[in-house]
Amino acid sequence: MTDIIFSFDTEDFTSSRAADGILYEAKLFKEEGVRGCFQVVGLLAKQLKAWGRQDVIEALSHHEIDTHTYGHTLHPMINEYTDIEDFYKAQDELIRQESLGIEYIKDTFGIDKVYSACPPGNQKSYVAMYGYHKMGIPIYADTFCDVKEGTGAFFCNMFHVYYYFGIEWFLRDATEDDIKAKLDDLAKRERAVIYTHPNMIIKSDFWDAVNYHKENLVEFGKWIEPEDLPTEVTETVLKNMRLLIRLIKSDPRFRITTYKELSEELKADGERVVDISFVKEMHSHLQKSLFPMQAPISLSLSDMTLACRDFLLGKKEHLCGDVYGFLEKPYEIKEKIIVTKDELIKSCKEINDGEFLPSQIKVGDNIIGPADWLYASLEALLGKDEIEVLPKPQLPSLDCMPEVRDSDFKGTWQHSDSFEDKYLSDRLRYQSFTMRFRTKSKIVNP
Repeated sequence: MTDIIFSFDTEDFTSSRAADGILYEAKLFKEEGVRGCFQVVGLLAKQLKAWGRQDVIEALSHHEIDTHTYGHTLHPMINEYTDIEDFYKAQDELIRQESLGIEYIKDTFGIDKVYSACPPGNQKSYVAMYGYHKMGIPIYADTFCDVKEGTGAFFCNMFHVYYYFGIEWFLRDATEDDIKAKLDDLAKRERAVIYTHPNMIIKSDFWDAVNYHKENLVEFGKWIEPEDLPTEVTETVLKNMRLLIRLIKSDPRFRITTYKELSEELKADGERVVDISFVKEMHSHLQKSLFPMQAPISLSLSDMTLACRDFLLGKKEHLCGDVYGFLEKPYEIKEKIIVTKDELIKSCKEINDGEFLPSQIKVGDNIIGPADWLYASLEALLGKDEIEVLPKPQLPSLDCMPEVRDSDFKGTWQHSDSFEDKYLSDRLRYQSFTMRFRTKSKIVNP
């Protein structure tokens, strides 16, 4: 059975007229007995009150309300202000801004928690992922960090789900046969997020394309509005949207759910505890490839590293918690090195809970990479006193997440011309040590 989540990028804080799209879609879904997930921009939540749009606020009371960032395309955007060397300074600013946005959302809609955060455009900042997790948000929607099968993945301590099917343009001229054919495609997935932008059933263009393209083109509050769509286009989209909902509801291949329900399922997975007796299985797994474990327990490479540290220090089990990757490219040795178990034990002091892993580790008189350390530690835990370390890759393959592997934010979407992407794309890849998959999901190990 395929889980379906209806996700609404609810973002246009420049036009009260565009908010009619939110009203129409929220009412339609309620009439059909379906709870959607409306990802609301914090500034829009504030504007709905300023505009006196109590009708929109009340219509959304039936639905789950989540966050679509504080200001969406308001510059500097998340990628722009988090693309700095000092991660902690970037995270503090992220939390400051996003907490304010969520405050507006909670105040407007009278809720006490949001269950997912959705980045605008391609604003996939690793800083935001860690920051939202620190703020208690479990799910990151519309992500690069999911596999093509749509099963979801843990990355930077959040569970990531991919936006799969955008419907506002599709539904403008879709026939019933077109919709049924698309359902056959959706049914092949474990999970499919169906997404839309409510403003785009009212307006002919995106609000930020005319107000925030590369820079703040207008004074806040003095916005340019795109032209309205013809009424018949809006009506056609809503008619086909109703048909889509009814076909999904009547199809036993699908189950409609929400981010909140998904977060409750993740919580029910329980704690992950690694016993020292599991060392042999971790070692056997990593001999095949440097890649997270999925069965019998879901473990990231960071989890395995922290577990090996605990075992080398004499502990018998490791309770998995928050994990971090690297802030710098991991070091790679150029030739064979010999290290000892005692040297590895002494080097454990360089690896700490709640911190980014070191990109290089001093073991005796040698410097080795983090994957080298993980392999060598497993050998030591299996009884070797001297371990041969050979040159090898220090990061896992990201072929299962090609958009992370090939990420390059500079010059894309609404980024300003001054945005360099000096850190974000590379550091996103350096967090691959935190990647892991739920035990029940079907992932192909490379």
